Amino acid sequence: MSQLRCPKCGAPVRAEHGKQYVTCDSCQTVIYIDRSSVIFNYIMPFILDEEKARAVFRRWCAGPSLAKDLEQTAEITSVEKIYFPVFLFRRTIKGQEKSIIKPAKGTTLPGLQSQIIPPGDVKVFDSSISTKGAEIITPEISVETYLADLPGTAKEQALLYLPFYVFHYRYQGVDYISVMGGTSGRVYTAGFPGRSAAPYALVVGGGFLLAFIGGILGFTITPIFYVLAFAGAALAMFTGRAVVKTPDGGAKQ
Repeated sequence: MSQLRCPKCGAPVRAEHGKQYVTCDSCQTVIYIDRSSVIFNYIMPFILDEEKARAVFRRWCAGPSLAKDLEQTAEITSVEKIYFPVFLFRRTIKGQEKSIIKPAKGTTLPGLQSQIIPPGDVKVFDSSISTKGAEIITPEISVETYLADLPGTAKEQALLYLPFYVFHYRYQGVDYISVMGGTSGRVYTAGFPGRSAAPYALVVGGGFLLAFIGGILGFTITPIFYVLAFAGAALAMFTGRAVVKTPDGGAKQ
């Protein structure tokens, strides 16, 4: 976290997350912390270990929009464990407190520009925190870059390190990259091996044909055939959604 010192004796002071006051251990002075002007350092520890993350990734590979044999044949070539820096701005906007997330480093990796705080426990990032082998990505963007354009009034601002796994994998000779949240298990990807739409197109076409036949029979013979029409339409709509669905955390942000 930012170096804070007692205004009375000059001793270093450790401020805890979420607390507005802190007591100096040296002289017992109670100090008010103006969080609107101090940059704190926070970190969100991993919840998923690498073994669980690999299992989640394999389940993601079995998604309906991905290549049918991806789960069995994808070769994971490497897994990186990183903490990515973002700025967390807590602002009062029209009487309500809101959090704004901005990246502290430029990157082309999918998902790392997301402006959503994932679920997890935020801790003060100091010498007592172990990163357990994860790489700490160094910030390259200054906080001043964003301050002038932020709405509302400042309540707190911090540098927050978020946990991610970066999966490098190969499928049919082509290399891909996916990023997974280290607490949520959500997978982000800018590109992925897609499943052929031909089988789905046959099912969609069959569904619409069934709906058409059911409608004709229901009108000319007996209304009970309208059940076929509804079933066919439902099948076509459900299958059509499966074709256009982006994998969870995919390119659509």
